[in-house]
Amino acid sequence: MTGALLQGGVIGVFLLLGALWPRNPAPVVGRHTFVNLATGLLMFLVRLGLVGWVAARVEVHLLDLRALPGAVQLLIAFLVLDFTRYWVHRLDHRVPWLWTFHRVHHSSDHLDSTAGLRMHIVDFFQLSAIPIVLFGLLFGVQPWVFAVAMGIGVVADGFQHANLRLNYAHPFWRTWDRLLNNPHFHAWHHNAEGAQFDGNYGNTLTIWDRLFGSDVTRDELPEALGLSPDQALDQSVLALQLLRRPPGQAA
Repeated sequence: MTGALLQGGVIGVFLLLGALWPRNPAPVVGRHTFVNLATGLLMFLVRLGLVGWVAARVEVHLLDLRALPGAVQLLIAFLVLDFTRYWVHRLDHRVPWLWTFHRVHHSSDHLDSTAGLRMHIVDFFQLSAIPIVLFGLLFGVQPWVFAVAMGIGVVADGFQHANLRLNYAHPFWRTWDRLLNNPHFHAWHHNAEGAQFDGNYGNTLTIWDRLFGSDVTRDELPEALGLSPDQALDQSVLALQLLRRPPGQAA
């Protein structure tokens, strides 16, 4: 429940900031926002049920780190979590079967801080499995370490999807971009020309993309966001889960 409250607060803050300094002058709240929020509610209910039940019963801890200083535990937990998310996200784009489901997240042509909630249930199970495997099966860390590591990801997710206008030429944002995700960097991940510019998979850190050759950022923003016409999906909560094509388009 604490995680849901944090996510709600992060979404609200970045929606407000996006209204004050928008990258895209579209309405602050639109149909895409309600689809995202409704999908997020659906996933939250699944988390309370099946995912929560599984997580509570996986406590193996093949490598127990709880004797280490808390700061060391947090550094290890954060880096391992972010590194794993990078590679899973990269596979979501490069493995056709996984992309079938992950494209739901890319189906909106407008980004705001609610966009991270839009996902297919298969994608949600995959993302939920990462912390269960890492911190239930592999590594034992103190509960607060787990909560903070996950919380950093929640804040990063809300920020990178925010409809915020950044002065990308400013030295501050150039420096920020060298290490941490931001709306400009992540906009290139959501660009509609994914076949040509497929990259920027990092969640919190951008260093993984530079280390492994998947940084596709340009100085200007992409011309369009979302999916190419051949990948498009109908824009409703149920249709996205069923992977339905828009009306009049063949599957």
